[in-house]
Amino acid sequence: MNVLHIIDSGGLYGAENVVLNLMCRQKETGLKTTLGSIGREKDGEKAIEVKAVEVGLPVKIFRMRNGPNIIGAIRINKYAQNNNFDIIHCHGYKANILSGLLPFKYGKIPYVFTLHGWTSISKFNKMWLYELFDAVMAKRANRVVVVSRAMQENYRLKLLRINPVVIYNGIKDNFEYNNYKVDYCLLNGLNDNDLKLVCIGRLSDEKGFIFLLKAVHQIKTKWKKNVQLSVFGEGPEKYNLMRLANKWGISDNVKFPGYIDNAYKLLKNFDIFVMSSLTEGMPITLLEAMRAGMPIVATAVGGIPEALEGGNCGVLVPPGSEIDLAKCIIELYENITLRDKLSKNAKKQFMQEFTVQKMEEKYRSVYLDVINNKRKIY
Repeated sequence: MNVLHIIDSGGLYGAENVVLNLMCRQKETGLKTTLGSIGREKDGEKAIEVKAVEVGLPVKIFRMRNGPNIIGAIRINKYAQNNNFDIIHCHGYKANILSGLLPFKYGKIPYVFTLHGWTSISKFNKMWLYELFDAVMAKRANRVVVVSRAMQENYRLKLLRINPVVIYNGIKDNFEYNNYKVDYCLLNGLNDNDLKLVCIGRLSDEKGFIFLLKAVHQIKTKWKKNVQLSVFGEGPEKYNLMRLANKWGISDNVKFPGYIDNAYKLLKNFDIFVMSSLTEGMPITLLEAMRAGMPIVATAVGGIPEALEGGNCGVLVPPGSEIDLAKCIIELYENITLRDKLSKNAKKQFMQEFTVQKMEEKYRSVYLDVINNKRKIY
């Protein structure tokens, strides 16, 4: 089987890592797989392209103008036909919308769309419109995949009578944390007696980091705890978050080391992994924390409650509430028995549901079904 994965990537975030993990596993199992990387001419070399080459994956670069580019969609399809691809697998709204514009006469190769999660937190803005078009274009796919049962129940998909397949994101299960050499410059200021919190993610509005900073302020002032939060990531909200930390008198308690490649390798140096998102699909950083056996406090949005088994593998809190976030962090930190129980449950749940092996097996099943029976299942 020969699979062309299409993505328009803005960095090495969750969806990008899912695609690369899936492709590497497919290569191991004998599938032929190529990364089709979409972008504008001025984008230059993208991080996902560099990483793909680094791990030995073939890359085909497609540069084109933004927007409803039917010519670009035809170019991709013709490349796939000329190189005998059996499946075109599109990831994310840009790739999905582009492929959905393809005229019907080019429908010889089946398309699988993965909806990795819609992250808009308000209606009628640019991102909300992209997500709406993403749902509409999904009607053109031979099969649609979502990464959580919560996404399966999305009202847009219900209105369009799309019944997607649920395939959880997966990551490698064999990382040895004890063999990783820590760059201690990234851990400066941490003290064994401090409450050490960590989060990893893009610094953008939908990740709810403002509420996490407010929770740190609560922990410091109301509970009088020595607390240190390390925020690994980059994004448009970084300097605003740094400004707010200074304004609220917690700049000594919050560190922004920036984007760190494979930041999950540092998790074992912290007490609690925190996720304050206002919206999510099935976040890779959460799965990394589960794999590491970390105590977790996370907001009950998107696929997070599914991953944490409704609170059996981590503490769930309402989104947008710094009071609940701070209270649950303190309660978990002070209850060693509960921390150990939830951590063990999280690691067990990860091994059962979220390995790259399970993800690849389920996608392979979808591919074979689509190839053998191209009809849509809506």
